[in-house]
Amino acid sequence: MENFILYEEIGRGNRTVVYKGRSKGSIHFVAIICSDKSKRPELTNHVRLAHDIKHDNVASFYEWYETSNHLWLVVEMCTGEIQDCYSKNK
Repeated sequence: MENFILYEEIGRGNRTVVYKGRSKGSIHFVAIICSDKSKRPELTNHVRLAHDIKHDNVASFYEWYETSNHLWLVVEMCTGEIQDCYSKNK
C-alpha cells in the first residue's frame, strides 16, 4: 500500500472501510477498500469475478494487497448517484 495515498473515508460496512485514494504520482482517484482478513474467501471470489470484467456499468477492479491484518482492494472510483446510472439505462 506504500504506492497509494489515502484520503477521507467515503463508506463503511461490516468489517470494511472504503477510502478515497490515489496512486502516488497520479491524479487519478480510486476507491480503496480495507477489509478484515476474515472476509478473505468472499473477497477472493469477488476478485476472481471482477478481474476480467470490463463494462461501462461495472466498477473496474485494479489490484489488491495483503497486509498482516487487512486485505486492500483498489477499484474504480464511481461518483454520482446510482439513480443517475439507472435512469440513463431506461
